[in-house]
Amino acid sequence: MKRFPRLLARPSDLGEVQQGLSSLSFLLEETAAHYVARLQREIRQLTLTARELEHLEDHAGKRGQRLLAKAAAKLESLPIAPEKGRRKDLRKIDRLIGELEELLEEAARVDGAPSP
Repeated sequence: MKRFPRLLARPSDLGEVQQGLSSLSFLLEETAAHYVARLQREIRQLTLTARELEHLEDHAGKRGQRLLAKAAAKLESLPIAPEKGRRKDLRKIDRLIGELEELLEEAARVDGAPSP
């Protein structure tokens, strides 16, 4: 785990503050890249799970179909404004991915597919 440099504990001049802000900018970029990569991996896994469920659709019970419809409705109703770049939108996406994981895992259990 990288720690933020202690440059801002007692900045003695503008140079130290600028160096600290530069370090902060780098840490932001690195953290954001890892966060987005994790979310992308989770979305890919959800896609694979949905494909597995599609193969079982002929045998799917009403409950499994209801869970898949619920997942589709959640995806359609995601209220975000990406152009604003808000943290709350990232939280909504992260939370939605978690909810979809739970729904698709439950649908897989109901329909007899192996858990991801």
